[in-house]
Amino acid sequence: MLEELWKDTISNPWFGLALLIALAMVSGAVFRRLGFSKVVGQIALGIIIGPSLLKIITFEEGSETADIIPLLAPFGAIIMLFMIGLECDIKEIYTKKNIMIAIGGITLPWIAGYALAWLMLPEPSSPDMDRFSQSIFVGTALVATSVAITAGVLREMGIIGSSVAKTILGAAVVDDILGMVVLAITAGVATGTGLDMGDLFLIILAAVLFVGLGSFIGMRLAVRVIGRVERWGMARGMRESGFLLALSFAFIYAFISELIGISAIVGAFIAGTSFSACEYRKQFMEGITFLEWVFAPIFFLSLGILVDINIPAELWYFAVALAAVAMLSKLLGGGIPAWLAGMSRRDSVSVGLGMAARLEVAMIIALYGLTVDIIDTQIYSAIIIMGVISVLVAPSLLRVTVRHIGQSNGDALAPACEMPRDGQ
Repeated sequence: MLEELWKDTISNPWFGLALLIALAMVSGAVFRRLGFSKVVGQIALGIIIGPSLLKIITFEEGSETADIIPLLAPFGAIIMLFMIGLECDIKEIYTKKNIMIAIGGITLPWIAGYALAWLMLPEPSSPDMDRFSQSIFVGTALVATSVAITAGVLREMGIIGSSVAKTILGAAVVDDILGMVVLAITAGVATGTGLDMGDLFLIILAAVLFVGLGSFIGMRLAVRVIGRVERWGMARGMRESGFLLALSFAFIYAFISELIGISAIVGAFIAGTSFSACEYRKQFMEGITFLEWVFAPIFFLSLGILVDINIPAELWYFAVALAAVAMLSKLLGGGIPAWLAGMSRRDSVSVGLGMAARLEVAMIIALYGLTVDIIDTQIYSAIIIMGVISVLVAPSLLRVTVRHIGQSNGDALAPACEMPRDGQ
């Protein structure tokens, strides 16, 4: 009786949301008290209350909570990355140094992940799968950085405006874009359809054009329109006008980003960096902060809830080894190019650790491999566990290596928007 009553209650989306938000607040406070990131605490709590352990919240079919949380979770990630973009100077994000770091941060993990999977994984049980395809796909799951996790930790520490943070975020965004190119290559090879150079060229061209044109249109056109709408709204007692228009642009960028095969959060970040030099940035930050407080914790909790830790022991060994290889390969693949580019050893290590966390993009890649029968459900779970281990460990190590940076000042970004304030 009580069990049925609990199931009915927890399946209600409003009760489920209330419980998630309250638990996120408690877990954040506890983990901050223990010296860990609240982001890490929210993911860990998601694992505890999810189907793997306590089964308090599960995404069972037919549950209204199961329908609404997966919808709100990506919304939280988009909101957070748009806000992070607003705090960054676009000219310091997309640089040659960041591109070189991103290339190093993709190449080494791809090779290392493939080698480990080839050595540790048994021959596939299904005749439709082969060991080479399985191994190269595991390597692909290691290439993309978890921008949302890293950005959340950097912002939580108050160093989002530092040169190290800008390098990490810039390289991570380029890293995710290149990761989609790697996925296209792997999918063509692993599924036996072959590598279509025409399709690959179109993917690369679309990604480059989106970043270039999206940033240009945002800085030169959209920011002017948003400024005029903001002034128009303020004159008529509608202070929210410019903010709502800027937010709609963020979702349009997220939509286009997904349309061309890149993660939606990359599009939201590009939109944010495009508007970061506008004089109304502070007002927009005030509005977006409240949304981030509500929806970002839902995103991080949902990542933990989606994890299934009930896999055979040998795959647990593989998942732990894969997590170690994933973090070490990013540390070296991203840290060495940063050091060669002139950064100090400590900052180079911070860059490598900042790119070491994997989860949401790895989940997307792993889910694709599962749906096209390149990997099975157990390897899929091992990849997700690898991602969870990396986001629990890497951000904690990053907090140690960036302690010397200190607090950054969000006002350091000089307004470059041409629209003056009223009365100025």
